[in-house]
This record gives sequence, structure tokens and C-alpha cells, in this order.
Amino acid sequence: MIKNKNKYDHLFKNVSPASMSGIHIFGADDDYFKPQKYNDVTNLENRIWEDLFINVIPLIDQYVCREYLLGMRTLPIPKDRFPEFDAISPLIENSTNWQLVPVSGFLTEDLFFDLNANRKFPVTDIIRKSPRFEEKYSSESIHNEEGYTPEPDIFHDIQGHIPFLMNKPYADFMHEVGILGDNILKDERGLGAELVSHNLRRLQNFAWWTYEFGLIYNNLDTNHFRRKENDMEYEIYGSGIISSFDETLNVINCAKGLSEKSKILPYDIEEIVMTSFNYSEIQDRYYVIKSMEELYKSFKNNQELFWFEG
Repeated sequence: MIKNKNKYDHLFKNVSPASMSGIHIFGADDDYFKPQKYNDVTNLENRIWEDLFINVIPLIDQYVCREYLLGMRTLPIPKDRFPEFDAISPLIENSTNWQLVPVSGFLTEDLFFDLNANRKFPVTDIIRKSPRFEEKYSSESIHNEEGYTPEPDIFHDIQGHIPFLMNKPYADFMHEVGILGDNILKDERGLGAELVSHNLRRLQNFAWWTYEFGLIYNNLDTNHFRRKENDMEYEIYGSGIISSFDETLNVINCAKGLSEKSKILPYDIEEIVMTSFNYSEIQDRYYVIKSMEELYKSFKNNQELFWFEG
């Protein structure tokens, strides 16, 4: 993830210093590929997964969007134990031509977008609150709580993101985001390192406020797929919200007027690309799209926002 300052940083709003502090990041030159050793998963890790899943699934069922709910129904994502990557990946590949790639943890932007440009989604098998997670961050101080962690663990990767990849329009959108990120990094336009870094941050902001932490207006038809009717104005489609009990509860409370912790704002792509974010805390805002189709069209029709030339 980009950390270095450059002369275009002053253009961004909502800048929070040191938001990536402490998080281990792997690049293409690191030993990032890490096959899942499914038989080595411990009973404790399975119990942590089960606790996380059981805790959040009633909120997911009631408040998450249609694309996610249908994806969850078609994948072998168990509630009581770790999911097996080799059982899930072929189903996604058959549906939308994406594959799961097991990795060691958080990836640099060039590696992440390169994988996405090739319809590959990185997933890790480490889970929050586990001895392996605590050992990984024994020398750092980051949130390591059941309700929230900035490290993308297996619960975030699989339970948060992967059901969406069973939906072809969404999967194609993610592929297009990956291609754009890859093209920015290749710098075939010769913009130079600082503008490449700046434009990549614009794309990262877009990704963060949409497929990681986005909301969509409530489509009442989705209630046909729920056990309990959605009683707020919005549905959740951001994977960072879906995989976090605390973040999901924050959205619900803010949407219902029970909290003023975070603002809920109308989707504005020009504002979003210039609005920075913080990995380390519950989000202070959420942007609402009218439909998934609006999101896809907006991204496709506003590519120039990601090619700032100074």
C-alpha cells in the first residue's frame, strides 16, 4: 500500500496519518504464495470461525444485498469450520472465471491489482484472535478483535468478498478495476512515479468506498431472499462491513438514527476518489449507490478521474 508522500497529496481530503501502521504487507518479490494446509487447521481456529459466523450471520441475512445472499447460497462456506479453498475456487471459476489464490496476508497494490487483472482473488487462511494471528503481530499494536481487525483475514476474504464473485456483472466489474490498476502501474502514458502513485491512490479510494465499505438503497425485492425483513433504508454491499460485526452494527445504528458516529452520504465518484480512508478504525462515512448498475456504469464512464496528469 502506498505510504510515500508526494506533491499531490494536498489534493486529498479526510487524510489520516499512519493508517497502515503495523500491518505486514507482502509484495511480488516476497514469498507471498502460501497454499492452504487445510488438515493443519486447529479446533480453536475452527471455533473462532464459527463464533464470528454465528455472530454476524443474522445481520447479514437481514441487511446485505441480493448479489451476496445468492452467492452465499451456492458456495460451500460452512458456519462451523474453516472453508476449504480447493472446494470453493472451482465453483467460482466455473461461474465467472475467477480463481482463489492463497497468500500470506496483505498485498502491495501492484501485486493485488495484477492478480485481479488476471481474475485471481487473494485469500489468506489466518484468522483474527488466533495464536497464529497473535504471533504474526506480536511486535505490533493493531486491533485484533472479533468485531474488527484491519488485517484482511480468512473471514474477511472468504465470508466478505467471495460470494460476490459468483455474480457475473460484479465479477466483471472487479476485473475491470484490476485492469485499470494494473494499467496505472505500468505507466505506459509516461506520467512518472508521483502521478502513478497519486492516481493509484484515487483508485484505492474508489475501491474502499465502494466494494469494501459501500451501501446501496434498499431494494425491497431482496426481502424475498431473507429470513427477516430489512427494516432500514439501505442494504450493505461493502465486504469490509459484511465481515465486521462492529462495522455492520455501526451502519445499522447510524441508518436508524441511533448513532451519529458516521455520516451516510450520496454516491459521488468525483468526491470518493479524492477522499482518503483509515484502515485502523470504524469508518466515519459510507456512500450510498442507487443500484449496482449505477456503480458499474459510473466506473466505466469516469475513467479519466484515474488519469490525472498534474
